[in-house]
Amino acid sequence: MNDGAPMYFVMSGEGPTPAATIEDGPELDSTPWFSGALVDDEITAPLEYRLDPDYPGAMKPLYDEEGAPLIRLDLLDVLITAGVDNLQLFPAVIRDPSTGKNHENYKAFNVVGVVAAADMGQSDLMGTSDSTLVDVDFDRLVLDESKPQGLLLFRLAEAVNAIVVHASVRQKIEESGIDGIVFYGPGEWAG
Repeated sequence: MNDGAPMYFVMSGEGPTPAATIEDGPELDSTPWFSGALVDDEITAPLEYRLDPDYPGAMKPLYDEEGAPLIRLDLLDVLITAGVDNLQLFPAVIRDPSTGKNHENYKAFNVVGVVAAADMGQSDLMGTSDSTLVDVDFDRLVLDESKPQGLLLFRLAEAVNAIVVHASVRQKIEESGIDGIVFYGPGEWAG
């Protein structure tokens, strides 16, 4: 039974401040990585990313803006412990040209599954897109919490740049003490 508390949140890997920025990644078609479908590419060699030496900082636990998003292994372990089982994982390495260090504690990841869970009547749109799926620009997103039907993690079908997690997943991440993950509740996320 829901006591009125939100059950779903948009999860963002905004990272600690300042956060290291990825300058360059592999040449991949980003469509399959954000469609919710399985990525059928056979990837055995690590996907290579390079940090931008002009924007140094701490490493983020989640880089979700690249062609193939990246997740740090400690965050991945928490998601798996929380019961998330719809991620496809691929080897990855992030190279730091400033220090020569290779960060090998990341995996490229694909979220399998999208859910059309935006409450379009309660959400506010920016009015910059005529689309109702994939790339809707929200000024204020409100989710219809009946749509995910208990799914623990998914991409939002209306705006696939949003990763949505169940409250139980949020709780496990917060309990883990991993810095740099931000959760947006009803009406808080814009994107």
